[in-house]
Amino acid sequence: MTGPDQEPVALVTGGGAGIGAAVCSRLAARGYRIIVADIDEAAANKVADLVGGVAFPADVADPEQHRAMVAHAVERYGWLDVAVLNAGVSSGQTPESALDVDRYRRTTGVNLDSVVFGIDAAVPELARRGGAVVVTASLAALDPTQANPIYAMTKSAVVGYVRAMSVPLAKRGVTVNAICPGFVDTAILGIAARLLRKQGFPLLTPEDVADAVLTVLDGDGTGEAWTVLPGRPPAPFGFPPVPSALLPDGSEARLRSLLGPKKPAGAAAEPAPTDQAATSH
Repeated sequence: MTGPDQEPVALVTGGGAGIGAAVCSRLAARGYRIIVADIDEAAANKVADLVGGVAFPADVADPEQHRAMVAHAVERYGWLDVAVLNAGVSSGQTPESALDVDRYRRTTGVNLDSVVFGIDAAVPELARRGGAVVVTASLAALDPTQANPIYAMTKSAVVGYVRAMSVPLAKRGVTVNAICPGFVDTAILGIAARLLRKQGFPLLTPEDVADAVLTVLDGDGTGEAWTVLPGRPPAPFGFPPVPSALLPDGSEARLRSLLGPKKPAGAAAEPAPTDQAATSH
């Protein structure tokens, strides 16, 4: 611990380059003390030196390393206020090629498992002071392309997890939101960056996305997926309402809560009030 300092503390995964490095820079400018987590130790050290933070080399596909990085943040700074779960990779798997299982496992490990593990590790500490999680998803989660279906699958799952976890985490004083950027000028684009520039297609900068992270942190929403696109301000995506099941008389079926408080032994069962229409998935 550093003593009586009261500055907020943020943990950023994938913080060694691209969007993660830009997020570290923006948060540090706001007075955050930063844990820069990245599998590339040299890159993490470089960013940590630039922002006055601490590097933590970690493979985000490993749940134990998430617990270790959170523990390190608390040991070094005393608490944790924000977790930006940003680490991500492209699958490099085209729809036409035979499935490379090792590549598939690595993509799901970094893009999806790391979000689940990161939330699980960070929330107990975030809940102590009322904290926030921001997850880097992708516009591909909202409008999947055919070029990279595995990548789109992982990012779609991330958005679904964020939305599903928002209410349980709100009860613990923690917000969780996703940002969904379009094409960002980072190494993950590979050769596509040159092709997009040749077409004159506008690309986001890592700083554009980092600014969107700050916008989300400044708000009070939770369970939202924010689109980030060139020329447009960041905005929460409006998910259409899901159709409800209908009873034989044509009225909407209403779903009783399945997660309400347990009745004492021997107590008469009463229908739990609800205003949620029943749906199946």
